[in-house]
Amino acid sequence: MNTLTDAEVLCAVAGQDDTEQVEDGVFYPESTITTKDGAEWKELRLREPTVFHSLQAAKVIGKKPSIESIYDSQIDLVCRISGWPKVAVDQLPTRILDKAVAYASAFEENARRKQDEEPECPESLTLLFSPSIEAVNQSFSEMTLREPVVSERRKYKATESRGSFADFLQAEIDLVGSISGWPLAAVLKMPISKFAKGADYLTGFFIAGHQTGNPSQPI
Repeated sequence: MNTLTDAEVLCAVAGQDDTEQVEDGVFYPESTITTKDGAEWKELRLREPTVFHSLQAAKVIGKKPSIESIYDSQIDLVCRISGWPKVAVDQLPTRILDKAVAYASAFEENARRKQDEEPECPESLTLLFSPSIEAVNQSFSEMTLREPVVSERRKYKATESRGSFADFLQAEIDLVGSISGWPLAAVLKMPISKFAKGADYLTGFFIAGHQTGNPSQPI
């Protein structure tokens, strides 16, 4: 009868502990990218976009969206978050850029209310921030929102009616800032997922058929 040694049986799991863990939001091109200034780019590291990142990327699309301008907007978003120059991003394999765009876009997409989803409209919504957002020499850790009044909705509609993606986002930014009392700099530094929840809460009151309820729990 053959007897298995310790070394033989341990071979079955050899290398499992040494498997490199892939970090979310970090992408590695197979070959190092070198730009004309001699800089080398080996690691594309992303994080959640802020409202500022999303607004700047939306401006790239312009008044008349096209396949090209939307793609340029995606490239701009990746450049801003990663700190890579466009000349380096232009040399990325297209599939890596696609994965990077999907990662960066998912924060807002997953936080937004679905098109067929009935909005929940409690009397108030509280958003909590940890770490706090630092802006205008202050720390902001809590945002409280409530139903907009007519004048606030009218201002929102006036900006939204200009028609571009950036105008739509700017209308939401102004609405969130006005109702929360936060300065513009603090709103622009918000993580896009928190902002999307707050903006969707406010615009949910503009959709017919909603019902108000009890104050919501902090998110």
